[in-house]
Amino acid sequence: MSASNSATECVVAVDIGTQTTRAALVSDRGEVLDVASTAVELFTPQPGWAEQRPDDWWQATVGNLSTLLSRNPGRRVLAVAVGAAMHSVVPIGPDGRSLADRVGIWSDKRGAAIAAELAARADAAELARLAGNVPTPAWPGVKIAWYARHTPELYQKATTFLVAKDYLNLRLTGVLATDHTEASGSFLYDAARGEWSPQLCAAVGVDQAKLPAILGSAERLGEITAEVAAVTGLPAGTPVVAGAGDMLCQLAATGLHQAGRVTEISGTASIIAGYGDAPHPDPRVMNLRAAGDGWVHFGIGDAGGVCMRWIADELCEAATEQARETGASRYDLLTELAATVPAGSNGLLFLPYLLGERTLGTPHARGAFLGLTPAHNRAALVRAVMEGICYDLRMALDLFQPNRSGTLLRVTGGGATSPLWNSIRANLYGMPVATLATSEGGIVGAAILALVGAGRYPSVAAAADHIVAEAGPRCEPGADSAAYLVAYQRFKAVHDALVPVWEANW
Repeated sequence: MSASNSATECVVAVDIGTQTTRAALVSDRGEVLDVASTAVELFTPQPGWAEQRPDDWWQATVGNLSTLLSRNPGRRVLAVAVGAAMHSVVPIGPDGRSLADRVGIWSDKRGAAIAAELAARADAAELARLAGNVPTPAWPGVKIAWYARHTPELYQKATTFLVAKDYLNLRLTGVLATDHTEASGSFLYDAARGEWSPQLCAAVGVDQAKLPAILGSAERLGEITAEVAAVTGLPAGTPVVAGAGDMLCQLAATGLHQAGRVTEISGTASIIAGYGDAPHPDPRVMNLRAAGDGWVHFGIGDAGGVCMRWIADELCEAATEQARETGASRYDLLTELAATVPAGSNGLLFLPYLLGERTLGTPHARGAFLGLTPAHNRAALVRAVMEGICYDLRMALDLFQPNRSGTLLRVTGGGATSPLWNSIRANLYGMPVATLATSEGGIVGAAILALVGAGRYPSVAAAADHIVAEAGPRCEPGADSAAYLVAYQRFKAVHDALVPVWEANW
């Protein structure tokens, strides 16, 4: 780490989320100095569709940067990095603007039929080996193919297809490019070679000429233009690095760069991930390039945080009202309620598939409570939701990390500090659970990339080792482990039995 004037020097991290867009100033020690935030709207015009406006991301980012810089006039910005919710696909026209008012985001499932067609091809196994992943509706390649099939005029007019992060970078710098974290999750990328695959592009039906150049996540992409400087307060010429998908930023900020560590991200989506030198061979495990070296193996519940928000909105009005009156977090109130119910929720199960599944089941899956009796109350329903999210993640964990002896789980995101949830994790997964000193994983991870790009650290791993710290004692597995083993086996049996029902009837 090189010397710096820590009193004034910092980096800017931009975080484009599903619910909010934020910008932050971060010191070279990873301290979040100031944050500006703006809500962004989510549209669900049909079942399985999830959309946002690219212009909303941009306008919110401009406003956040302007607010941030005006509040901190003495700070010198070394570099900028963007992290964003992954797999959104923005069709870019000749003028460098989006051709679509609204675009499908990571949880959009409209490409399910195209993904199924790819999975049914005679060469499906070879395509999955090339990509390091099986086809799913989430991948940008499938979304681009949907444009080509359903809006051919827009597809032909588009000069390039970018994901959300890269659209922001284009607006900041005028440069068309992506990074390896996003490219590796496209189903258009040769996992072994680290470049676009002509074979995959041909199979999916995507013109490779419409794909951007691929850079390292901490590699300098361009610089802030004079036009952007005028509306944000960032100095023209400030370096902008390629950045990474928000998930990979969060994982970088937990130190997931070596074997023996596992990370859970508790956010709008729930993710559990481990580290490897190459994609995991099991087709049910998803793989992405890390923001530094190596790969991450992971499973994801698209609706983890969505399930908690749903039960709070629809079934827990009293807690919502109490939170409004007292200023307490309604989720803290709900977990206090859930803590009155024993492990296993007295036999009640919840399937957390409000937005379907990716690879462990079917995109047609739906959420469900199973095992309801008159003895179950609102507290049991809340606890069942919390447990169901973790049962789903354990199915992926068992695939990529079956032996968890000596393995530590680090948790980040909104649900990372809940003692009850960490107890559920420790007992269900059979691992000690550590909460990190900062819950701002997306911001800190993007800042790490900016700091590496600015020369403050030699690598993402070195920066994470210096910055990442645990907070408080670890939560160890305890007496509830036996109850969760029984409940988990029941959950798996129900899950597997329902897959053909969802496939045939939804």
